[in-house]
Amino acid sequence: MAFLKEVVRLLALFDYSNLPKDGTNMAKHNNPIEENNVLMANGVKGVERKSGFSSFLYNKNAGTFCGRTPKSWVQILVFYVIFYTLLAAFWLACLKAFLNTLDPKVPRFYGKGTIIGNNPGVGFQPWLKEKPDSTLVKFDSREPNSYKQYTDVLDKYLGKYSNTTGTRNCGPNDSNVDLFDANTNRGACRFDLSVFEKNGCSKENDYGFKDGKPCIILSLNRLIGWKPEDYDDSEIPSEVKGRYKKGSIAFHCDGTSAGDKENLGKVSYIPESGIDGKFYPYAFIDNYHQPIAMVKFENLPDNRLVMIECRAYAKNIKHDFETRLGLVHVELFKETDAAEAR
Repeated sequence: MAFLKEVVRLLALFDYSNLPKDGTNMAKHNNPIEENNVLMANGVKGVERKSGFSSFLYNKNAGTFCGRTPKSWVQILVFYVIFYTLLAAFWLACLKAFLNTLDPKVPRFYGKGTIIGNNPGVGFQPWLKEKPDSTLVKFDSREPNSYKQYTDVLDKYLGKYSNTTGTRNCGPNDSNVDLFDANTNRGACRFDLSVFEKNGCSKENDYGFKDGKPCIILSLNRLIGWKPEDYDDSEIPSEVKGRYKKGSIAFHCDGTSAGDKENLGKVSYIPESGIDGKFYPYAFIDNYHQPIAMVKFENLPDNRLVMIECRAYAKNIKHDFETRLGLVHVELFKETDAAEAR
């Protein structure tokens, strides 16, 4: 009841004098948009709007174009030219100041906790770009065409070491640590390939392929700032004991299964101690000679696939099979005529 009384009271207060007496819709009489549309349909507003737009584009009496005089347009043009010139100069000055804080040889952040990381992986050659997912090296020592693709890759890979521009001979007490000194212009340590040639891993003998004793290159990924840490005498892994030398990275290759271990045969490491640590750390400079080692497989079985895992050894190299850190997987298959093999 209280609600109905309130409705009656509001209706009594309503002013009915503004309602149209002819009973037509009130919104129709009080809608300014509709009235304006009617006037425009009769040509009244349309003429005024056209005239106003023409005056905006060019007003002969006021001497303006788009609402501004020529002087005003020149002033605003000069203002924006100066404004954006100063803005660009400020941006370039900030960019120059930022670039001056960067070292062209090394990034600002590297090592543990960065995307670069601090645990190197191991790479091998010959790796065929045409088969990026394959680690198989299959050849017939009597058929040069069967291993030519591998020797071509090794030729190209080792050919870059003939360019010694910007490099230097490093003695036992030298290293690439100097590369991180912003005040030095010394080049990277020069890498000598003669040790491989003396051990039957050279272009002249097709890197051992023609003798059925292929040579495989092993190297570490380039990690800026990384250098090997030495094992204590009691910490040297049994796999490299007797070959490990302080300041170096040793390598060891073995079969991945009991059968592979049996079929692998003799393995020679060139040099025996692995990669000399004087070639580290790596820095981004021209003509950096990446240090390498070679592994020679002396007596592979005929017509039998041998799956091999080669690991690098230093105190700060961790081995992770899933992420392939510190190791590399290679497959070797020495092919012979099946009839002759019987």
